[in-house]
Amino acid sequence: MGYFNFEEENDTAAPMLKLPRGKRRRSPTFTLRLTSMIDMFTILLVFLLKSFSAEGQIMTVAKDLRLPESTAQKPPETASVIVVTNDWILLDGNKVAKTQDVAASKSVLIKPLHDRLVQLRRLTEKIASLSPDMQFTGNIAIQGDKAIPFEVLKKIMYTCGSVGYNNMLLAVTRKD
Repeated sequence: MGYFNFEEENDTAAPMLKLPRGKRRRSPTFTLRLTSMIDMFTILLVFLLKSFSAEGQIMTVAKDLRLPESTAQKPPETASVIVVTNDWILLDGNKVAKTQDVAASKSVLIKPLHDRLVQLRRLTEKIASLSPDMQFTGNIAIQGDKAIPFEVLKKIMYTCGSVGYNNMLLAVTRKD
């Protein structure tokens, strides 16, 4: 129970000590210092906010794409994205046309892409009309595998320009 025995080293019979009920040692209590914890979390929050990059657009690259390398330092801007894979041409993640069909076509204009870009421009202009600070900028980002034929890229660029997307941004991998 709560008894202490001091008979180990003495041969004399020492009485057993029993502490009175009110004088028992209490286990030390741990108090949490909230001021220090709040300071620590504030510092962590400021660090995370400072390390988070809020400029540019975070652009996800499809698994099967190998972007060309470049030494360009300009960060990506917010824009709709055209992805050109070996199989498909996608606008904002939606399939528009097959890459083989575009490569085989004699026409420079890609009709399905043209129609989707016209719809996207109308939607953007409607949204811009609601807010005086916003306007249609004509930005479009193009992600293409470095092995796609130049003819396909030229047709995509011509189609974008015909709709008014004249500020074409080519996505590349930064070369170290």
